[in-house]
Amino acid sequence: MRRTLGILFKVLLVTLVVAWIGLILVEYFRYQDNEPMLVVLKEETIPYPDGHVYVYYGLGYKSITYERTSIYGKEFGHIFIGVRDKIPNS
Repeated sequence: MRRTLGILFKVLLVTLVVAWIGLILVEYFRYQDNEPMLVVLKEETIPYPDGHVYVYYGLGYKSITYERTSIYGKEFGHIFIGVRDKIPNS
C-alpha cells in the first residue's frame, strides 16, 4: 500500500511539472505573437511621467510591457525579473 502511494505521488508530481512547463511554453509563444496571457494572477500598472509599464504575473513567470518614451518594448521571464527604470547602457 505504501509503495503504491509513493509511485502514485511521483507520477502525479511529474505530471504537474510537465503540465507547468507546457503552460510556460504556451504562454511564451503567445507572448511572441503579441497575444494576451492565458493565466494572469495579478495585473499591475506602474505610471511614469513619460508613460506606463504594464506587468502581468503568471504561475512563476511574468510579462512586462513598456509603453514609455524612454523605453518601449516587452519582456517575458521568471517571476523575479525587475522592471527597468532606464535604458540599459545609458
